[in-house]
Amino acid sequence: MGTKLFVIVGAVLCVAVLGVLSLRKLHYVDPKPAVAFGEGYFSKLKQNQVADAFAMYTDGFMQKRGQDWRKLLNQLNTEKGGVTDFKTVGSQVAPVTLRDSTEIPCVLVRYQVARNSLISEERLTICPRQRGEDWGIAGHEITRSDIGQYFEAGITFQEKTIFKTN
Repeated sequence: MGTKLFVIVGAVLCVAVLGVLSLRKLHYVDPKPAVAFGEGYFSKLKQNQVADAFAMYTDGFMQKRGQDWRKLLNQLNTEKGGVTDFKTVGSQVAPVTLRDSTEIPCVLVRYQVARNSLISEERLTICPRQRGEDWGIAGHEITRSDIGQYFEAGITFQEKTIFKTN
């Protein structure tokens, strides 16, 4: 009886230790501030405050793709008009691992965006800035509903279906 009790207590302790170690890596991320940040971005575009909207991208995004992305959005606004309305479609936490193996909790937010003559689905990857105080747009994807054309810049994610049932 003593050996059996010793094995059970040992197993419970091992499970407890593993549980504590795995919980240390888990962090709760509230996506609401990131969603609100993205809504602020589209609000600025809707009010034609393009410079203020572009200030919401991260420095890394602007250094690598800022000039090209600005041209793309200006061309889209010229051809299809500025943002007239937007709606949040959904969000999910999307952890990003940096080069130094640091993991940051980003949020992938999907919006339906209306312009004068175009509706598009846009996905923003919104991450805490390096200082961790505030958010920044680290990635942006646009899919035009009229011709299915797709544009992306910065940190983006591909969704894969691993298992599907009908």
